[in-house]
Amino acid sequence: MQRATKKRVFEEACLAFQMSGVPHTQVFEALYARERLGNNNLGSGVSLPHCELEGLQHPIVTIVLLHRPIHIDPTPYDAKPIDIFFFLIVPQSNDDDDKYLPLLRECIAMLQDKTLCSKIRKAENAVEVCSCIMDWVAPTILARESKEDALENEWDLLNEEVKAQRKKEQGENSVIVAAVDNNA
Repeated sequence: MQRATKKRVFEEACLAFQMSGVPHTQVFEALYARERLGNNNLGSGVSLPHCELEGLQHPIVTIVLLHRPIHIDPTPYDAKPIDIFFFLIVPQSNDDDDKYLPLLRECIAMLQDKTLCSKIRKAENAVEVCSCIMDWVAPTILARESKEDALENEWDLLNEEVKAQRKKEQGENSVIVAAVDNNA
C-alpha cells in the first residue's frame, strides 16, 4: 500500500474478510467500533484489532504487513509505528462472553513473541507468514491457564445445576434431611 493510513489498513483487511464471505461493511463497522473503545496496540510495532460478529461460524484472521510502519492515533505506549496488523474476528456468543478469551490470550502471547514477529517481518510471502504462525508453540502457561479455565467453567456449571435443583426443591416445599454419623 502506498501512503497507508490506519483506515486504509482496516479497509484492506475487511476486503480480505469479504473474500471469506463476511460482508465488508459489517466487519469494518464492528472493527472500527471496537477500535474506538481503545486501540489494540501490543507494542513493538504490532496491533491486534479484534471484534465479535453475529452470524460467523468460526474465528477468522487476516494479517496485514506494511513495508513502511505507520503511526496511529492514539500513539502506542512504546511510540513505535505499527507494521504488523493481526485482525481477528470471532463469532458473537450471546450465552458466553468469555468463550473466545483463551484464543485472544493466545494471539496476544504469540504477537508479543519478538522472535516470531521478527520472522514474520522477514517472510517473503503469505505462505511463509502462515508457516511462521503455524510453527509457533504456545508457552506451557497458556495451556495450563486454558485447562484451569475449562475446570473453572465446569465447576460453575455444576454449581448452577445445584442451585437450580435447590430452587426446584424449595418450590415443591420439600424438606431436606441429612443424617451425619459423628462416631466414624
